[in-house]
Amino acid sequence: MLPRVSGEFTMVADPELRFTPSGMAVCNGRLVADKQKKEGDQWVDDKICWLPFTAFKKQAENIAESCTKGTRVIATGQLQTEEWNDKDSGEKRSKMVLIIDDFGVSLKFDHATVNRAERMSHGQPSPAPADDPWAAPPAASDEPPF
Repeated sequence: MLPRVSGEFTMVADPELRFTPSGMAVCNGRLVADKQKKEGDQWVDDKICWLPFTAFKKQAENIAESCTKGTRVIATGQLQTEEWNDKDSGEKRSKMVLIIDDFGVSLKFDHATVNRAERMSHGQPSPAPADDPWAAPPAASDEPPF
């Protein structure tokens, strides 16, 4: 079982979105978490954790469309070791990567607008259920909403 991690991070750069030959979306990016301490009158970095991440499918597209460098996020996922051979030296390399299970914008310092993703069924948009009160804006009324 891979270890699960959940935390507050800042996006280091704009995420990169690509598609596999089969059409699956893959989003890669880098996160940073830091701890600061006060030295005199100034706050300085004390400990820093850099963590690359990978997300897949619709979530990958949503992250690429919603987040940019500097966005504060809350991410949950599984730590996984990726291994490869260096192109130049041929040496074996490895790094820890967070495979994203859930990813959201932190509202601690910013505000966000949520746009519900269109649901698909067999490649076609699926209609919202007729009895779904959240599928359409509320009807105009003089009554308070509570």
